[in-house]
Amino acid sequence: MQVAAGAVGLTAAKLDEAEVFARAGFEDLFIAYELVTAAKLERAIALAGRVRLSFGVDSREGIEMAAAAARGAGTRLKVRIEIDSGLHRCGVPADEAVALARLVAARPELELEGVFTHAGHAYAAGSARELDRIGREEADSVLRAAELIGSVEVVSVGNTPTAARSIARSGVTEARPGNYVFYDWMQVALGAARPQDCALTVAATVISRPAPDRAVLDAGAKTLGLDRGAHGSSSMTHYGSLVGTDGSLARLSEEHGVLELPPSSGLRIGEAVRILPNHACAVANLAAGYAVIRADRVVDWWRVDAAGAVH
Repeated sequence: MQVAAGAVGLTAAKLDEAEVFARAGFEDLFIAYELVTAAKLERAIALAGRVRLSFGVDSREGIEMAAAAARGAGTRLKVRIEIDSGLHRCGVPADEAVALARLVAARPELELEGVFTHAGHAYAAGSARELDRIGREEADSVLRAAELIGSVEVVSVGNTPTAARSIARSGVTEARPGNYVFYDWMQVALGAARPQDCALTVAATVISRPAPDRAVLDAGAKTLGLDRGAHGSSSMTHYGSLVGTDGSLARLSEEHGVLELPPSSGLRIGEAVRILPNHACAVANLAAGYAVIRADRVVDWWRVDAAGAVH
């Protein structure tokens, strides 16, 4: 659906996911992740023989490992330098990208395709003004790196809350928002989406009403995850919210979700509810498939081909 709407390529974080896309016929893939083991580089080389593939590097060691693997296979690999735009996870500051670009240029087995970043720290933003600032800094970081390097094909940003801000900058050639296909409670809390924009919900059933202000569901951490803000969001105080009625998930164990309810709630044992999860990306990976709903009717079932694809 994304490609039909105009996407020219797809991003994955894991080789498993990229291999699923390749088997489905997609031919332009980017793994926004550093690959540094011989086994994974061997798989990347095999994949690059079938599709247009690039992946991330952010160190001398990573570059040397990729070059050695490509040299041993008699091939050439496309890489992108990851820029740290403020998340302080992987990546280097923009001013250090030139040194890495020179290392790549010195290795005929590698081709520098561009630079990329992920402003995941936007999930901790406390206001629209702060999101504006992070979006500017996100774009500035890769634009600065590209300017210092001199000539790169791809200048890539990737983050749903700041996407509309960073993609508008002249010189940015690619955006990689992922969460936007579903949205979730995090995006609502950040002001990046409204509840009615969110497409992914989890169906559950009330199995117990032990108190007027408490109900228990048959969906726990194995279904909803324990994510309350992967990058430090202080706005996440629960594990998901009920759709269409008041109530939120105050506690999760593996198989149980404990709802905090207004005492006047009329939820009954056996009643079905829908939960808007905190983080759609993590929840999607826990499920075998999606029930597709239109006008409150299930009209299709989509299998999740890459569920559990974490290698």
